Amino acid sequence: MDRQSTIERIEEVIDRPELLHSPPEVAQSLLQLTKNDDFGLHEIVDCIRADPAMSSRVLHVVNSSRYGLSTSVTNLHQAVSLLGERSIRLIAMTFSIANAFSTGAARELYNDFWRQALTTAAAARRLAVHLDDVDHNDAYTTGLLSHLGTLVFAQVEGEKYLSLYRSTSGQRLAQLERRKYGIDHVDIGARLLCQWQFPDVICDAVGSHRDPEIEAPLAMAVHGGALVTDALWYAGDESIAACRGWLEDRFDLTIDQFVKLALECRDEVQLELEVYGVDADIPVDPEELLEQARQRYMESSLTTALDFDSYDSVFGDE
Repeated sequence: MDRQSTIERIEEVIDRPELLHSPPEVAQSLLQLTKNDDFGLHEIVDCIRADPAMSSRVLHVVNSSRYGLSTSVTNLHQAVSLLGERSIRLIAMTFSIANAFSTGAARELYNDFWRQALTTAAAARRLAVHLDDVDHNDAYTTGLLSHLGTLVFAQVEGEKYLSLYRSTSGQRLAQLERRKYGIDHVDIGARLLCQWQFPDVICDAVGSHRDPEIEAPLAMAVHGGALVTDALWYAGDESIAACRGWLEDRFDLTIDQFVKLALECRDEVQLELEVYGVDADIPVDPEELLEQARQRYMESSLTTALDFDSYDSVFGDE
């Protein structure tokens, strides 16, 4: 399949949800239901209840550490009452959409998808508290959906895409996708969400969240979340330095705050991955993360000092 054929096939999948291996019926029903302002909470509950597996997943997530509820939630009515229809709807829709791409070649990426999606979501939610006009639930949901395009790619291109995916990680993945296919998973995910009538603010944030120069608050939170994901799952000097530097520049986070954020996300995600039935062993050693962050900070400070000394030696006497 050449580049143009791939793009056409992806556009066909986006425009015609029935081409998916398992159409996201719950997501579609919820979208239709909530288009009107006068829908009732019981209608959302009935919609989710129609899919027993979905009901179970929603209750698992609601009872996870993310929400920190003091009592166990045992039914969907209780879940909706505690968290509201917006959060329940987004959780159910995210599950439904991800599961639509959970067969065939996309199944090979399913565990990876949830590892990255949950980490990005956890970090984005924490970063959202530092930004004005960003709802932390929107940040979490957008983080969950930000990697959706990889599953679409895998479904359309199969093993060819899996080979490319396995050859790289983080920001470089989108670069290789554009080079090979003329489109990347970030754009694909955003277009699919727009087609499924997700809120514009979420579609826009998904579509721009890999741009380090982004100014939109929600996309900033998700970009930071993606960098934390790279640092945790693809730990190395380059990914840690990129994350540390960007968070310091945009969020004014100190080294200790950066490490605290990363480790809180790691602990939260390890618990939630167990709910999703995904391998929860995040390959990050706390001491190593702290040491690498501090080492990079010292190198950066030394470079700045040397640059200043060089400038001063040339212009200092003028």
